[in-house]
Amino acid sequence: MGNSKLDKVYTASGDAEMRQAYDNWAAEYDRDVVSQGYITPTRVAEALASFVSPGGQPVMDYGCGTGLSGIALKQAGFEQIDGVDLSEKMLDVARERDIYRNLHVVEPEESLSDGLGKYEAIAAAGVISKGAAPPSLYTEMLHAMQPKAKLAFSLNDLSLADPEYADIVKDSKDAGLVDVLFEEHGPHLAEYGHNSGSTVYVVERLG
Repeated sequence: MGNSKLDKVYTASGDAEMRQAYDNWAAEYDRDVVSQGYITPTRVAEALASFVSPGGQPVMDYGCGTGLSGIALKQAGFEQIDGVDLSEKMLDVARERDIYRNLHVVEPEESLSDGLGKYEAIAAAGVISKGAAPPSLYTEMLHAMQPKAKLAFSLNDLSLADPEYADIVKDSKDAGLVDVLFEEHGPHLAEYGHNSGSTVYVVERLG
């Protein structure tokens, strides 16, 4: 069964429309995606924790939304979690969870270098995909990361069917930017018919 707000973000065009779609969805987001069997944040957090000793290691939850990914990171053992997102209203919900050290809105034109360069562990669950950020964000994130930093992220089935998204990991590996540490396809939104899976990756920035 589909979901009208979920369908809306998958068809949004441009940063302004995307921000508005997520702002409008913020109050019902958790209920809607949990009811659709949203498991990707847990898969991303557990994959990242397999390659980064969590403990006191600071982690950036990029595109943290309402904080479901922050909950997953905390459950995986991360204690110092920072988050950024495009939607202020989604962040309002995340703040209520009281699991983040710092939260702030990221602007589309904002440089990533200062924000990501200080982290050795970065998570981006459900962020680089149709219905969220364009594939170019992946390359921007890699160039902002420090050598040896790890990025755990996902590509949903709709994105994997689009060559602009599907080839980004292979292209970055072929270019010598990353080493692919982990790649596993599994459930994403288990109850959402045409977008039921995602591939979770962990890549290490080479330098």
